[in-house]
Amino acid sequence: MRVFTLLIYLAVIAVATVAALSVSTATMGLEEIDHWIADQMQKHGLKGVTLAITQGEEIIYLEGYGTAGRGRLITPQTPMFIGSQSKSFTGLAVAQLAERGLLDISKPVRAYIPWFTIEDEAASSEITVSHLLHHTSGISDSGFSVVLPENASLEQGVRALQSARITAKVGSRFQYFNMGYSVLALVIQNVSGQSYEEYIRQNILEPLHMNRTFTDPAEAARHGLSQGYTRLFGFPIPAHQRSPVYELAAGYLISTAEDLARFAIAMNNDGVYQGNRVLSEAGMLQLFTPVQGYAMGWFVEQGHIFHGGANETFKTFVSLYPDRGLGIVLLINQGYMLDHIVSAPQLFHGVNALILGGVPQSGGVSVQVIGWGLLALVLTLVMYQGRNIYRLRNWYTRASMWSTAKLTCDLALHFIIPTVILILIFSQVKGFFGDRFNLMRELVFMFRTLIDLSILIVIISVPDYGQGMIKIFWIVSNRMRRKCRNSAAGIN
Repeated sequence: MRVFTLLIYLAVIAVATVAALSVSTATMGLEEIDHWIADQMQKHGLKGVTLAITQGEEIIYLEGYGTAGRGRLITPQTPMFIGSQSKSFTGLAVAQLAERGLLDISKPVRAYIPWFTIEDEAASSEITVSHLLHHTSGISDSGFSVVLPENASLEQGVRALQSARITAKVGSRFQYFNMGYSVLALVIQNVSGQSYEEYIRQNILEPLHMNRTFTDPAEAARHGLSQGYTRLFGFPIPAHQRSPVYELAAGYLISTAEDLARFAIAMNNDGVYQGNRVLSEAGMLQLFTPVQGYAMGWFVEQGHIFHGGANETFKTFVSLYPDRGLGIVLLINQGYMLDHIVSAPQLFHGVNALILGGVPQSGGVSVQVIGWGLLALVLTLVMYQGRNIYRLRNWYTRASMWSTAKLTCDLALHFIIPTVILILIFSQVKGFFGDRFNLMRELVFMFRTLIDLSILIVIISVPDYGQGMIKIFWIVSNRMRRKCRNSAAGIN
């Protein structure tokens, strides 16, 4: 009788559990999520989106929306670059090696890379593995101007840091710095005796059955890597996604919504996926312990652990809600800067709200509309600058009758106005990026990926600077000719 009662009790618990999961799934409004994503894709002109939702130890929803390029439908199994979500894999690898006693995160980096050096020798010996993990090393993008070739090796990338200057006292302040995770990748290699790629594959990807996650873009391409997209005046255009070897561990791993869902399940379940453990419970606790809001490859808030990634042509969001056993993965194959800060957050926050039982905020500006407005501005400026260039042909005749003050003012405006505009633009960019801003790197990045903004900047500045230089040349050359004529007349 007691056995029968126990069986009934267990059956009730099982039914209640299934019912709870069913209600949880139902309250997410999967149809509403589909509608929201479709509406946002149309609003912003997004090409492809994939979504995965996990609950407990299960993937409860997988869907793809739009295109992967070249006539292919995008699916949750379509590989995409995941940007800085790569850091969560690097952080996990460091945690594994620490758990095995092969490294101590409190030790200086030089314990594992003896030649590690930055501009400040004292800081070079003070920076620890932990400082790099938590972005508190004192190094930031604003203090590192080197632009390396895409095929630079991991060691070449780390050695380039010898020119990096400290922008905060070591350990004092959070400063997000990609290259810090490149240094960690070299630590992983030196400690494990394996390449970073091989270590990640054997110790993370294989145990978690992440069979469509790649460290090599060529291999990913053979398995259906999605086309990435940028924009030109609001219109999506396909673009090559660069993959710098030296920054693989910081931002260039390639994965799928389904594979990242498996990763999310392990992260939400004390490091276990389908019986395979990648880290102990104590190790997971350390992995998610934040320093100034950032843990080992994860941002941590109360009840919410998250990260994401932004490549030039891709965007990633991964959110974990451990108390709910919930994980959300969203990948987008469009990575134009305004998509990163406008369309992608609008899309994700709406999906997130619906999954958590809330209501997404409607409205918000469209990236397409911004692009069209930018095009209108560029065309207006082209006509304005064209008119000024056309009028330049009679300028010297008119200017010859001006006073020195008027002539000086006319010349000065050609240099002052565009310079002030450029200062305002880059000061706003610097204000947005903070310690991640570096003028040299931003210029390279802008002309490589933000074609329309680059065109705008060129139209704002080059014609004015050019006209100013031409006018100065005319004045100087005519004065020189006049002086020569006067000298010749005096001699005769």
